[in-house]
Amino acid sequence: MALNTVSSDRLSTNVKASNLNSGFGQLGNRRLTINGAMTIAQRSTSVASVSDGYHTVDRFRVNGTTGTFTMSQESDAPAGFSKSLKMLATADISAAAGNLREIYYAFEGQDLQLLEKGTSTAKKVTLSFYVKSNVTGLKTVYLLDKDNNRLNSQNYTINSSATWERKTITFDGDTTGALDNDNARSLDIHFPIVAGSNYTGGTQQTAWGADTVNERVSSSITQIDTTNEYWQITGVQLEVGSVATDFEHRSFGQELALCERYFYRTANDGSTTNLLNMAIESATKAAGGQPHPTRMRAIPTIAFGSGVRLFSPATGTITFSLQENRCGSSTMSCAVTISGATTGQAASLFQNAADAYIEINAEL
Repeated sequence: MALNTVSSDRLSTNVKASNLNSGFGQLGNRRLTINGAMTIAQRSTSVASVSDGYHTVDRFRVNGTTGTFTMSQESDAPAGFSKSLKMLATADISAAAGNLREIYYAFEGQDLQLLEKGTSTAKKVTLSFYVKSNVTGLKTVYLLDKDNNRLNSQNYTINSSATWERKTITFDGDTTGALDNDNARSLDIHFPIVAGSNYTGGTQQTAWGADTVNERVSSSITQIDTTNEYWQITGVQLEVGSVATDFEHRSFGQELALCERYFYRTANDGSTTNLLNMAIESATKAAGGQPHPTRMRAIPTIAFGSGVRLFSPATGTITFSLQENRCGSSTMSCAVTISGATTGQAASLFQNAADAYIEINAEL
């Protein structure tokens, strides 16, 4: 497949590591984004008519409900990558001021303290990614500081239709507004592909300043607005400094563990598998728990796929539904409704269908 490298930013082999990104020259842990190569997709690999929310590729969220789109994890990718995220319009989009469709990535504030945002020594950051679309022209990407309502919006250009191109954009450090040092959502990267005049009608905020909604996106953006138009991305890397280094690849296992801090589903291997051992607490309640695969960002919610079944020695009609979420940040635990049971007996949740899973969610 064609690859159009937009910027010549590969470092020569004789560049000293100490010179990388103005002193931030570590050869590992440069990439601040998780799942930038789009390899992890725990929820699904393709969802039609996506709504606002997380649907396919982990950590990359749909924002807005304008238009009818299929969101998918694709095997089409530039050299050195195996997966990408694709947004495909499956119906024409009418023009309206409130139109919005974008993909965004959210960071915890405690992971970005190295940026020194809000101080006189605030660091520049460089965003790099590969993008492909059959709609050429100007596009916007912006950083949104959720703690201080601040915005920095920059543009990039898709030069050739249906061709992978690498883009690099450097954002100045922001000396105003420190990011909270906690596990809450502090900073976003937004990739708008549809934006009406409510978002494009002002003067684009191309330096750090107060977030005004109509200054987020360039008025010259080329919209995805027709059936079968698409926008596709992979290799998303945000790093400290003004140099875009090569994408830092991590193993599938490392990337999955990082994603599981925010969301995970119990594995579904297509056979009858025990998901959760439980004990019957009363005639109407069974409960059980087990550790999360990793400590989660916050106390999560729990949900069941429709294929989950309850095995129990209870007699009569068994009503299986979530009664209590007892999850903590380290342990998954819940109670379910049951009938005709005897206290002290054992029960279990198991899978016997394709949509059988337990879903644990602590997303930003």
